[in-house]
Amino acid sequence: MSVIPPGRPAPRRGVLHLILALPLSVIGALLALGFASFQWCGLTECRWGDRVSPIAVGVLALVAGLVVASPFWLVRWTHRAPVRVAVGLILTAVVAIFGYLVVTHP
Repeated sequence: MSVIPPGRPAPRRGVLHLILALPLSVIGALLALGFASFQWCGLTECRWGDRVSPIAVGVLALVAGLVVASPFWLVRWTHRAPVRVAVGLILTAVVAIFGYLVVTHP
């Protein structure tokens, strides 16, 4: 067992907890995007007359982005809170935009 010298910070377990929480959040986001895809096209085929409002798909894509970003906000993987908030917001925007485009442009 190694001894931590004085003056050095102890190793953080926040990064490990973040790595363990990410697969669950990705599964939740995929479920939200799957539900959005089901609402957009239904079970059989994607016709223009059968589609739901794009606002509902956008809300579900935003929910998917928030679900993916929630571990970055809730797990203390860095001591700097602005970094955690910024990474979460950027990840939310990327997942929401990409998810909306994937669902609405099959």
